[in-house]
Amino acid sequence: MRNFTAIDTLGTLTACLALLPFMVAPGYVAGWALDLFEFRQRRPILKLIVSVPLSIAICPMLSYLLARVLPPLLWVFYIGVSVAAILLLAKEARRAKLCPISKNTFSKHVWVALGLISLWGVVALGSVVDLQIGDRLYPPIIAYDHSVRTAMTVEVARHIPPNNPFFANAATPLRYHYLWLLFCSLPMKAVRLSPRHVVGAGVVWCGVGLMCTIALGFKFFARVQTGIERKVLLGIGLLYVTGLDILPVLYLAIAKGFWLADTEKWNDPEITSWAGSLLWAPHHIAALIACFVAFVLLRHQADAHRRWATGPVIVAGMAFASAAGISVYVTFTFAVVVALWLLATIVRKDWLEVAMFVIAGAVALLWAASFLSALRGPAGGGAFLQFEVRPFLLGIGLGRQIGITFATQFALTVGNAIFLPINYALELGFFLAVGILRLRQLAHGKVEASANEMAAWTLVAASFLIGTFLRSSTMATNDLGWRCFLPAQLILLLWGAMIIHDWWFHGSGASGQAPPGWWTRGVLTALLILGMVSTAHQLFMLRMFPVLVERGAIARPNWPRWVVSHPQFGRRAYALRSVYDALDAQLPSSAVLQSSPPKEDPILHMLYSRHDAAAGDGECGTDFGGNPGVCALRLQRLAGVFQQPDGSDVDATCREYGIDALVVEDLDLVWREPSSWVWRRQPAVANNYVRAFRCGSAAAGIRP
Repeated sequence: MRNFTAIDTLGTLTACLALLPFMVAPGYVAGWALDLFEFRQRRPILKLIVSVPLSIAICPMLSYLLARVLPPLLWVFYIGVSVAAILLLAKEARRAKLCPISKNTFSKHVWVALGLISLWGVVALGSVVDLQIGDRLYPPIIAYDHSVRTAMTVEVARHIPPNNPFFANAATPLRYHYLWLLFCSLPMKAVRLSPRHVVGAGVVWCGVGLMCTIALGFKFFARVQTGIERKVLLGIGLLYVTGLDILPVLYLAIAKGFWLADTEKWNDPEITSWAGSLLWAPHHIAALIACFVAFVLLRHQADAHRRWATGPVIVAGMAFASAAGISVYVTFTFAVVVALWLLATIVRKDWLEVAMFVIAGAVALLWAASFLSALRGPAGGGAFLQFEVRPFLLGIGLGRQIGITFATQFALTVGNAIFLPINYALELGFFLAVGILRLRQLAHGKVEASANEMAAWTLVAASFLIGTFLRSSTMATNDLGWRCFLPAQLILLLWGAMIIHDWWFHGSGASGQAPPGWWTRGVLTALLILGMVSTAHQLFMLRMFPVLVERGAIARPNWPRWVVSHPQFGRRAYALRSVYDALDAQLPSSAVLQSSPPKEDPILHMLYSRHDAAAGDGECGTDFGGNPGVCALRLQRLAGVFQQPDGSDVDATCREYGIDALVVEDLDLVWREPSSWVWRRQPAVANNYVRAFRCGSAAAGIRP
């Protein structure tokens, strides 16, 4: 029996190692060549720290353009920067041998930082792999999102621009911000890696990039002069703190009798924890890194040097362009930030900074034009922007219990507006308190109203404005309402680390502000503890929820349906993955595999298939591109294959849609009929829960 947990762990670690040169070398060479952030004068450890965010900022859009225009140039570039980075590091090593080694070269702070990075690696690996117990297999709850991106990674690694993998043989361009997937999939072009493992490696590296971005923020944005190592470590530690989500979760468990699979699903839209954002949707964090690097790079050049520099402007434009292809929601938020900041700089008559931001924006538009034009085409979904006061379903529900009806839409909007303080208090917890304390310090003159301080408040204000009054309807979830808070969360984290540092280390040479009073410290401590408990609960449930459901430890589970609605979930998952692994060994990567498309949530099929589908779900994934009308006709034809027992139309349907193999489960109608084609036809792979058949033009290749 194969151990899929061991396979996933080893595969993800291999993918992490394969991504190392892509994540470090380009940023290191760019930083040295253009002397970004005075790169050449910095300590070796700071050079490495800055390299990762710079690589994440520069490479996604650059990789797209090289892959689309002339693919060989892609490898010329990455081989070239890798060789250059090795030479530069060798030169750095020789210089270190000639200089006396300081006792602080490998200080305790470096070892603590390495420990925190290792801790993140363990948490991330444990959260993305399948957990195998005997013949039962339990994917994590985040597979709900990772399944979609795994299927997209297969297509992105195959060719640029990619097509919608859930609507094969329709030549439908993939309408999605997929450049993070493209960047992470680059090693797949050189070595054989599973797309699932590449997606998991992207989670690990995005967390490392975020930690490096925190250090960059303290050094070049907050302009911390003392105790920076401790503050960076505290900032990294605060990544494990979120809001007060555990309180509504406990309320729902006690009052309603059910536990949530994800701690944050009590509210929609949510303000996702750092752990949740990294595990569920790391590409949004990658876009945050790219935009923040661009913003800080321009601010640093304008504030510290007060002169024009072409290199930072071009790199900032490339970073904004990359962000546009990684997460449109985060990039839109930063577009609002830049617009507000330009108004402030115009009022200050800082024309140099205005010119730098404007030119960087022009570079970004030019750099991203090819990618954005490739996204045109038919697709499902609603409007990108709509007005809506941020809803608070829990508060509205409690109001109705005490007799407040909210009978009209206007009354509902007013109710949501009234509940906003409670909504934000529960979602942000410790970090909302930090924002209030920082505002008080600024008002009382204890914090200097510097340009960077005002820029930080611009980031916070833009997040709250968008999150409070706008929503996106391109998909069922309000992704804009979730992701627009990432800039504010980053700033609040930096401020939170500084407040804790001054609280703990005041009077020991750290110097900053006077520590909070005893009452404030008590409140902050309680909020910190609740925030850590919330994150710990979230990590546990995301990993163990399927196990707890199958063993009856969770009462009345109602989400996610792909876990709770199937008996013997663990055995079915193991059986399905085994069949798809066997098919992957038999069929070429271009083969099209099809399961019953009307499934409510075909998560496991998308997660394990590694191939495109003629209809990946009940809508052919038309949110990502394609004509819903064409999809409806295709679904009607495919439904007959999995419902009609005679099977006379199986091969004709497969040929029509270019399907190479059909995957049938014991829950499909055609399985339940003893005389159906499922039992008359020779399967390519079969077990007690799944049977797979070659069909159409591939039927001649059936193995006995």
